[in-house]
Amino acid sequence: MRYQPLSRRPEEFQQPPSPAELHAFAARLLGPDIALAEAAELGIGAFNNAFKLTAADGRRWVLRVSPPHGHRQLFHVEHHLLRREHALAPWLSAVAPLLPRVAAADFTCTVALRDAVLSEFIEGENWDSVRDQLTPAQDAMLWRELAGLLRRIHATPAPHFGWPHPAAPCASWSDFILGAILGLLADFPRLGVPDAEPRSWFAVAEKCADALDEIREPRVLHGDPWPKNVLIRREPGGTQAKIVALLDHERGLFGDPLNEWVFNFDGQAFPPMFWEAYGARPTDPAAQIRAAVYRGMIYIQCLLEEGRYFYDASPMRRRLTTEADALRRLLKA
Repeated sequence: MRYQPLSRRPEEFQQPPSPAELHAFAARLLGPDIALAEAAELGIGAFNNAFKLTAADGRRWVLRVSPPHGHRQLFHVEHHLLRREHALAPWLSAVAPLLPRVAAADFTCTVALRDAVLSEFIEGENWDSVRDQLTPAQDAMLWRELAGLLRRIHATPAPHFGWPHPAAPCASWSDFILGAILGLLADFPRLGVPDAEPRSWFAVAEKCADALDEIREPRVLHGDPWPKNVLIRREPGGTQAKIVALLDHERGLFGDPLNEWVFNFDGQAFPPMFWEAYGARPTDPAAQIRAAVYRGMIYIQCLLEEGRYFYDASPMRRRLTTEADALRRLLKA
């Protein structure tokens, strides 16, 4: 088997399994009788390591392997993501034809202290990677289709607030959101990241429980529904484009659909045609407060990621200060 990992520096967060570990995962998930010709790491995602496995007879799969359990740079919100994704799948039945079919999973930690999920390989183009090749009509078509898919997901009632198994359910939406933020705040001293702005912001955000608890009926959220996690297919020589796969729901949860991070992060604004098909965002005072809390959560995680992905997160510190002021104004309105 040709083992082809991506080249990474030793200090990078993502580190692939060793050739022996990958071979052992493949043997366990595919069975010992399938001969693999190649395991080539895919340059997608920033958390799990993903490999395209190709058998000698041409069959293909995608193997995703989690970071090692107990990795120092795992955040409070990131434990057991592949297990949570596995548990969420039945609640995404509204879009089941577009989810990669899981062939096998290994959560035993006997090969390595890492989880592994083997899925079917789906032919398609990554929407984000080919956006500059799409016509405006094709891009608009895909945004409308994504809106319809998310409407169906968000219309699905959920069993409780919070993350899927193996996480514990939460009694209310505020319990989950404020608890998740406290968990992230505890990551700052552990990772040696300055936390003055996050803690100052949280002193305001913790007063938002009433607005959060206007969400009384949890709904299913995908967790990461943006073009980077969508495979598409274009009609050869034609004008049509359609979504063929919706990937990576490992950060999915049960709660307020407005909490989809891509709805709130400034750099990922969804275009008008998406909202025309999805429906208007709520703009009542409580919804504005909730959206501000969700934005703050994103900025906090971006600050923690600065040491993981080697970028300058100082703009997020300034945004947190601005968000704290905005929350104060909203609470007084």
